[in-house]
Amino acid sequence: MAGVSELNIKLVGSHSGVSIGEDGPSQMALEDFAMMRAIPNSIVLYPSDAVSAERAVELAANYKGIAYIRTSRPDNEVIYDNKEVFELGKSKIVYGTGGKLAIIAGGVTLHESLNAAK
Repeated sequence: MAGVSELNIKLVGSHSGVSIGEDGPSQMALEDFAMMRAIPNSIVLYPSDAVSAERAVELAANYKGIAYIRTSRPDNEVIYDNKEVFELGKSKIVYGTGGKLAIIAGGVTLHESLNAAK
């Protein structure tokens, strides 16, 4: 009903995704993306580092509607420069260009993908 009513709600989910943290594998919720995207006009943001997390909060706060941010537990290295611009509905190329292979990743899986690509 919140989506149909066009409510302005901001949510943050932690301890989800494929990263096994200190709470173990029983805390690895994967259905959060599907659940939130099933709500009409909702957005889902999955930051990969501290910079993108800060920008995700800013984007969510300025979005009129339901916004969900999935946060990660690991202490990952910073990928993006503090001046990096993020926009809703856009993606980033963070490693290589023009190759025959594309790896699409977000959040903690971006770090694993970058390690595999190198």
